[in-house]
Amino acid sequence: MNKKIISLFLLYFFQLIASSCDPCNCEPARTYERIYNGIELKSWDTSGFQNEEITGTVNKNSFGLTISVEFELNQIAFYKPKLDISSFGFASAYALSCDCEPDEYINIDPIDFISITVIDTQSQEITNVTDNFYTYDYDGEQITISELFQNRADWHDGFQLDMIEYDNIPDTSIFEVKIILESGTELIEQTQEINFE
Repeated sequence: MNKKIISLFLLYFFQLIASSCDPCNCEPARTYERIYNGIELKSWDTSGFQNEEITGTVNKNSFGLTISVEFELNQIAFYKPKLDISSFGFASAYALSCDCEPDEYINIDPIDFISITVIDTQSQEITNVTDNFYTYDYDGEQITISELFQNRADWHDGFQLDMIEYDNIPDTSIFEVKIILESGTELIEQTQEINFE
């Protein structure tokens, strides 16, 4: 009888020790404020198997842009979840899964819209060509920038755009990308001069 009691106490003791440790080695969750402060813009020749950054001339039907929004992060909170020990010594937070709490990012001034204009380097005429560019949704469907902003709930900081309408694009062009934040702040960047074939 004593051996059974001692065995039960030992079993309880080992359960308590084993379950009180974090088996996932989770880092504490942090909360950051994301503040947008600039744009990095790249022009691509999309005609090959792999996109290449433009160094010479390019066909109008093989032109694309990558827009990367630059930002700074300010940590505003640090959260380490407490273990919830049940009456039998199990850490209920870790008993069934190893999911770690993700970091949280708060956009202080979210992106409201992207506008793209083209400058004819010969005449200096400026034309809004936002609707000339398309991107793809999560299902691989081609969508306009307007549709992207209507359907996208969680903002990311990068956009890959392909130009599929080019009748109003001059042979020598500079593209200007303007990101408008909800506050009205504008982040602006231009490509180098693009020479189309």
